[in-house]
Amino acid sequence: MDVSRILATLRKRTPLRSPTLVTDIYVTQTSSYKGQLARAKMLLLEDGHPFIVLHAMGAAIERGIALAMGVSASCSGQVRCHTETATVDLVDDVIPVDTEKDLDTNSRQNSAVHIRIELLQSMPGTVKDREKTFRRRR
Repeated sequence: MDVSRILATLRKRTPLRSPTLVTDIYVTQTSSYKGQLARAKMLLLEDGHPFIVLHAMGAAIERGIALAMGVSASCSGQVRCHTETATVDLVDDVIPVDTEKDLDTNSRQNSAVHIRIELLQSMPGTVKDREKTFRRRR
């Protein structure tokens, strides 16, 4: 549906998503790369989670892939990345300028990527490494 700005305003709804886990990181165009890289490393190395999942959509896909490569580089390649692509259905509200007209919706699709990053083996100084060392001492 082609909407003229003179006749109506287009308001994009937030995409529907499943309940967020601690290990989910949503990458957007405005999110901080350094902050998300630090969070990803903290979840994998300090908190001891076996994996994290990066989610990106549309124009943020490039940033999501760059973040996955940054995590891999900062973990010295000791991670495995599994990438899935998807198409997400989005809904926009069409709000007419004329208040007597009914509200309408506009459906569209957008690309998305989900990157699962798994730590292959424990790295020196991580929670997993300390647990492994503790078990050996028993």
